[in-house]
Amino acid sequence: MTTKSFKCGLLGHNISYSKSAEIFNAIFDLKNIQGSFENFDLEPNEFESSFKQIVEGGINGLSVTIPYKKRVISLLDEVNPIARSLDAVNSIAISESKLRGFNTDVIGFALPLKLYAEQLKMGDALILGTGGSARAVIYSLHSDFEISQFTIVGRSLEKLSQLNEALNSILLNSKITACSFDELKNKPSKRFNITVNCTPLGGWNQPDKSPLPKWFNWPMTRIYYDLNYNSGNKIVREAVHNNLVAIDGSQMLVAQAVRSFEIWTGQTVNIDDVYDRVFNRLKQSAK
Repeated sequence: MTTKSFKCGLLGHNISYSKSAEIFNAIFDLKNIQGSFENFDLEPNEFESSFKQIVEGGINGLSVTIPYKKRVISLLDEVNPIARSLDAVNSIAISESKLRGFNTDVIGFALPLKLYAEQLKMGDALILGTGGSARAVIYSLHSDFEISQFTIVGRSLEKLSQLNEALNSILLNSKITACSFDELKNKPSKRFNITVNCTPLGGWNQPDKSPLPKWFNWPMTRIYYDLNYNSGNKIVREAVHNNLVAIDGSQMLVAQAVRSFEIWTGQTVNIDDVYDRVFNRLKQSAK
């Protein structure tokens, strides 16, 4: 990387909770790089014009989160094949006036699950949500852990149908079922190797809302993975209380950020070192 001062940031809406700045500042410190990171909280009706201003302001790399992972694609010059197939970009490299889109959520999601690969192999997965993160999660579970049975629950029948159609075209030899919680309730004997919350419910902006209905029984799943990473996540705590393997999104957040840094700069950094600086220290200070 030839840039003396590296500028990057996060595109999203209602993202004041984000710890991405802390993660990238930890990376800059570990690599002895002069860098800055800024949250760009953009109003939906101003997204395209704001995006153009940000790019013209000399930014070197951008992370992308809800609700712009799909919307940003039309503004890019190139899109990585995986990101294109998932219709979701969460990382943008900017160099020589070219905008290149990637999806690093796939790598980030898989990292903390590697310990449980044998428990997941050829299993069933319950996916909550229909957005770009859900697509990355399903792709990872299929390609990295050989899961071929997916049940996707969402509030919008239209989005469920679109997701089902898109995934069936890129995941071979898989069975993807889109349904409502009411339909799932009528299958009380159904069991899942993993349940993944890809919705904001239970997260920073909606901590008191559960992604799971009251009738959901924890024995229905072996692993609960919540992409939200807010401390004290009630559903993650409940899963732990019921003796499940419970994972929050903190390791995924760090891993996908480190991968983005590698794409943007060509430099590597130890994921554990970054995680320790951002999350382990927070846990210790909370004691």
